[in-house]
Amino acid sequence: MLGNSSKPDNSDQPSTPEIPSEPSTPTNPDKPSTPAKPDKLNGYFFDGTSATSGDGTIENPYNNLSYIKTLDLNLKHNIYLKRGSKFRGSIELSNASGTEKDKILITSYGDGELPIIDGNDKVGDAVVSLKNCNNITISNLEIFDSSTTEADRRGVLILGNNQNNNSKIITYSNITLDGLYIHDINGITDKENSGMSAESKKTGGIHFGSLDGKAKFDNLIIKNCKIKNVSNVGIASWYKFGSTSNKVSPYSDKFKDTAYTNILIENNDISYIGKNAIFVRNLLGGYVKNNVVYETAIKCISGNSIVTSYVDGTVIEYNEGYYNRASAKSDGKIQDGCMLDADLQSKNTIWQYNYSHDNSFGLFLNCTSYSEKNKIEDDVIVRYNLSVNDKGTYGIIYINYSAKMIEVYNNTIVTGSDTSVIFQTNSGTNSQFYNNLIYNRSKNATFKVNSSSNVDISNNLIYNDEFGAISNLSTFKSLNYNGVYENPLFIKELPKNSICGIDAAKYYKVASNSIVYNSALDVTSVNDFFGNKYKNAIGFYCG
Repeated sequence: MLGNSSKPDNSDQPSTPEIPSEPSTPTNPDKPSTPAKPDKLNGYFFDGTSATSGDGTIENPYNNLSYIKTLDLNLKHNIYLKRGSKFRGSIELSNASGTEKDKILITSYGDGELPIIDGNDKVGDAVVSLKNCNNITISNLEIFDSSTTEADRRGVLILGNNQNNNSKIITYSNITLDGLYIHDINGITDKENSGMSAESKKTGGIHFGSLDGKAKFDNLIIKNCKIKNVSNVGIASWYKFGSTSNKVSPYSDKFKDTAYTNILIENNDISYIGKNAIFVRNLLGGYVKNNVVYETAIKCISGNSIVTSYVDGTVIEYNEGYYNRASAKSDGKIQDGCMLDADLQSKNTIWQYNYSHDNSFGLFLNCTSYSEKNKIEDDVIVRYNLSVNDKGTYGIIYINYSAKMIEVYNNTIVTGSDTSVIFQTNSGTNSQFYNNLIYNRSKNATFKVNSSSNVDISNNLIYNDEFGAISNLSTFKSLNYNGVYENPLFIKELPKNSICGIDAAKYYKVASNSIVYNSALDVTSVNDFFGNKYKNAIGFYCG
C-alpha cells in the first residue's frame, strides 16, 4: 500500500534480460533429484495407472488417493506415489505425526516424471493439506488444479489449532516441503481491488498459519519448490489464516509466544504470480533466501514481490527478483511494484545481498509503522544489494512510510535508459542514504527528496554515463554533489541488458583503483555481496 497519488511512468515494459548458459537458479523440480528408494516394510504405495486398487504394497498398490484417509500412519510412516502416474483428488492429513528421527514421508518412487495430483476443482481447502501435523516431509510431487475458474484454492495448505479449546499455545514442528512443482492454481484475483481483499490474499501456491491464534509452527521449511501460474500469492504465512486484521504485534509481549520460529523459505522458483511471490507474517527470525521470483503482479495491477509484515528479525537475502509488472489503474494511479517491501511492523528486518532488475518500481519500498506513543518503532536495514535496469516508477529506493529508521547503505544501482526516480522520500519519514553507488544511464532520472522528510544523505558516488543526466543532482549531497563526476571504474564492460541469474553481479565489481575505496562512512562490519570481508568502500563490493 502506498501513500502517493502521482501519475505513473507508463513507458513500455523492460526488454528481455539475457540468459546465461548456466544461470544461477534453484533446483528445477521438473527434473528432481534421484527418487527415494521405497522401504517395503514401512510404506503405502499408490499407482494411478493401475486399473484396480490393491492392498497398498509395492507389488499391488492402491490406485486412488481416497485410501489415504484410511491409513494407519503409526504402522507405516511413508506414502509413495509412482512416477509417471496421475491422480485426481487430494491428500488430506489430520493429526498425523512422525518423530524427529522417523518423519512421515510423502514422496515419489520409481522412474519417470513426477507423479501428478490434480485437485479437480478442489475449493475451500488445498490439493495437499496438513492440519495439526508434526514431523512430516512432502517431496517430489506435481500439484495443480485443472479447473479454469476462479475460486478459493491453494496448492498446499498447512494449518494448526488448539484442539482442546483452551488458552494454551500448541506448537507444530518439523514440517518440510521439498521439490514440489505447484502450478495453475486459479485462486481469487480481485483485480478491481488490486488483490487487496483477504479472500484473494489467502489463495495461491503454499499457505500456512494458525486457525485460532492458539497454534504456532517451529522448523517449517519450504525449499527447492517451483511455483508457477498461481493466484494470488506464491508462498504466504498467516497469524490467523485468511485474516488480515487479526494479528499480534512484534512489539507485544505475546508475540514471542505466538510467532513462528525457525522458518526457512529457500531456493524456490516462483513465477507468473497474480500478486505477491512471497508474503511472510508472524515470524520471529526466519530467512527468505536464494529464491528467484519473476513475473509478479501480473493480474492484480499492484503487488510487491517479497513482503514482510508483523515480523521481528527476519532476514531477506540472496534473492533475485525481476519483471514485477505493476501497472496503472484506470485512474492512472499505480502502487506497489518493488522487489522488496518492508510492510507494517517489519521490526528489525534486514534486506541484504539481493539482485533486483527490470522491476516496475525497483529494489525496495517501505510501508512500515512508527508510533512513539505506542512504542512501535520499525528499524530496517537495506544493504549490499544490486539493482540493474529497474524502472523507478516511484523510486528504485522509495522511503514511503515513517519508521524509527530506514538505513539504506552500500547498495549498487545501475539504472536503465528509461529509469525515472532513483531515490524518493515522502514527508514525515526517517531514513539514511549513504555509501551507495549510483551509475546512471537515463536522461530522465531524478531524486525526489521531500523537504519535510528526515533524511541524512552522504558519501554516495553518483556517475552519469554519456547518455545519462540527473537534472537536480546539485540538491543531492554526495561525493560529487558539486558537479565533479568520478567514474566508479567497473572491472568489466557493463551489459546493455540485464542478465538473469544472481551470478550476473560479478559484472558490477569495481577496480582496485576506484574512488569508491576509503571514501565511505564506516558501517557495521559484515561481508559484502560476494562474501568479502568488510572494508571501507562505497557500493555492494568491498574488493
